[in-house]
Amino acid sequence: MINCNRREGSARAVNEVAEQLARRGHKVHLYARKAEDLDLSLVRWHRVPGLSWPDVADFATYHAMVNPDFLLSGLGKESARFRVRHSIGCNAPHANVITIQNVQPAKMRFLRDLAGKERVSLPRQFTRWAYLQITCAAERALYTWRGSAEKRGQPPMFLPVSRGVADELRAHYDIGPAKVRIVPNAADTEVFRVLDEDRRCDWRERNGLAAEDLVAIFAGGEWARKGLDFAIRAVARAVEGQPEVPLKLFVAGDDPNRGAFERLTAELGIGGRVVFGGFRRDIPEALAASDLFLFPSWYEAFSLATIEAAACGLPIVATKINGTEDFILPGVTGEFIEHDVGQIAATLRSLMGNRETLREMGRAGRARVEAEYTWDRVTTLTEEAYRELD
Repeated sequence: MINCNRREGSARAVNEVAEQLARRGHKVHLYARKAEDLDLSLVRWHRVPGLSWPDVADFATYHAMVNPDFLLSGLGKESARFRVRHSIGCNAPHANVITIQNVQPAKMRFLRDLAGKERVSLPRQFTRWAYLQITCAAERALYTWRGSAEKRGQPPMFLPVSRGVADELRAHYDIGPAKVRIVPNAADTEVFRVLDEDRRCDWRERNGLAAEDLVAIFAGGEWARKGLDFAIRAVARAVEGQPEVPLKLFVAGDDPNRGAFERLTAELGIGGRVVFGGFRRDIPEALAASDLFLFPSWYEAFSLATIEAAACGLPIVATKINGTEDFILPGVTGEFIEHDVGQIAATLRSLMGNRETLREMGRAGRARVEAEYTWDRVTTLTEEAYRELD
């Protein structure tokens, strides 16, 4: 993994699983540029030098340094000696276990469709294009099967985080006889948990929300891809002609185009109903103090925020995309929505009318996380995958 921390989705997954594997007696070596929020008494960190900006240089220099075929890379030659070489995506070119968080050609299609909605500088457009080109090439080289096991060695084992990502992997690459095992994302159920009413009310008071408000929370960056404009327009439609309805939208996170979304709320006359909360260090409390998780995203691999919201006792109201289609049981743990403002608004109105239904869905979601989406279970699934290596 290039950079490890507990702020970003795939990086957080590496930290959680690496620590748990080490606690179970495995010797875990981490090749990363940065290793933050990680217990280094458990995991041996090998610092990988290189350029950390822009993203395309970050990827390219890391990819070279952990490549045993790169003549100047002592790190690559050292890493090649391990029986299990586990990479997040195509970061490590000689990996034999690969967690698939997303498939770049599939993601690119949605990014192209959304390009017109973003105000991105020309340098940023170029570096983004270059990053996508180089990572797609790296994926093709690592994921594509090129002949018999005798000529090429055994294919890697793929661990996609959802059924949808597994389907995308097979649709875009000929992976031959490679084994595919779905290993989902998870939540720390001690950190992400239900709050008592006093703590919920206290958090709301400190963040401009009333105890009686029905709070839909949206979390993350890349707001155009995650459909924040649909969430804002749907809230406006849901309260149209009903000023007494206490529906509020709390936006946790930030985006370079924040101003455009703030202007949209003003144009719709709902500035008082949308709270732009900015980057949060208290995201577990923000989720647990809300009433539902609203996520009209266009594309995800398997959003960690979705599982973490469910762990906090929230119903998941989201589009049917990778991950949510595995987790949401309509009417039980949440509801599916479409990229249709009227349909989202109708779903919100229906849920607003019965808070006990919201609470029941939240309890069901929390129970499902505890049963199927914990880091302990993910670590067990990862161990089982390692044992299957030839």
